[in-house]
Amino acid sequence: MSHPAENKGHQPRYLFAGGGTGGHLYPAIAIAEKLREFEPQAEIHFVGTARGVEARVIPELGFPLHLLSVRGFARRSVWTNLAFPFRLIGSLGQSAAILRRVRPDVVIGTGGYVSGPMLFMAHLCGYPTLIQEQNSYPGVTTRLLARGVDQLHLGFAGALPYFKGRKNVTVTGNPVRDLEVAASPAEARRHFGLDPDKPTLLVFGGSQGARVINELMVKILPRLLAESDLQLIWSSGKWNQELVRQAIVGCENQVWMTDFITEMPLAYRAADVVMCRAGALTLAEINVCGLPAILIPFAAAAGNHQEANALALAQKGSAMVILERELAHRDIAAEIIALFGDSGRRAAMGKLARESAFASASADLARAVLKLKSNRDREKA
Repeated sequence: MSHPAENKGHQPRYLFAGGGTGGHLYPAIAIAEKLREFEPQAEIHFVGTARGVEARVIPELGFPLHLLSVRGFARRSVWTNLAFPFRLIGSLGQSAAILRRVRPDVVIGTGGYVSGPMLFMAHLCGYPTLIQEQNSYPGVTTRLLARGVDQLHLGFAGALPYFKGRKNVTVTGNPVRDLEVAASPAEARRHFGLDPDKPTLLVFGGSQGARVINELMVKILPRLLAESDLQLIWSSGKWNQELVRQAIVGCENQVWMTDFITEMPLAYRAADVVMCRAGALTLAEINVCGLPAILIPFAAAAGNHQEANALALAQKGSAMVILERELAHRDIAAEIIALFGDSGRRAAMGKLARESAFASASADLARAVLKLKSNRDREKA
């Protein structure tokens, strides 16, 4: 197919398609910000929907945002899906129009229903394309488009079997934000009003919280505080904050809680162990920070991808995995107390986490994008 309309100006342009949830959006942002470091003159555009988290986040970051009308396929509602084919067809036309306006040098997809029509149309029109897949169990969009894109980059080696025989696949890891902080662990704990010398457990369930984790911690908190000297940084999410507030009455000096942690790098710095879900980006951040993890994967995640993500860390020895169906049968309090009582085990887990990290993933992916642009420029010369 002939090359798409040339970007006649010399200013590089990149188009990112991925959103709906933070898990698909923030990898794109991490790559985009690294591209801006490498090419300060680059013009970077995003594609998303009015319903996704990108509608709030991207304008705040100053990137242009182009909207598609596509929506995800509802697994539990047949009636909702009747309009899906029409929205999909409409979004293909919208994608073509965006490509004509922006004329990007490379189109990058980071998963989710937003990236499907955009990547498909970009490939059809001859634009260089790259997909970054975050999970051990690849999403539907990635599996459908993998054969046609120029490059496919995986967050986990465990996803490789889904793309056997394809030469365009690389395990690059998941790109994450800059997590470096100047504070020491003791200083970070003081920031949260906690004892600088006590071991600290960081508990969170994502931006919306996780009821299963919150209810578990409410149940075992009295025993944890009575039988160990640990303290907690606890992010409840907005739906469970009253439940958690009631649980910590009388022990506020040992538990700092909020509905959402805005200074996450500082929270990681303060922590000795993290208890959380097993979203791909969260696990990438934990590894970069070299933190032991207690993972409770979200049982209803699409394709059970969180369990696959968690088991990948457990197999390397950096995480302890507790499945939701096991919560009623395991003595979780005893397991946490034992982990905090064994500094050698925590140190070994943290070392393995750091060794598993893809600390340069954002830079490696940005360089891959730049290489695609360079290859295209040579072909046009």
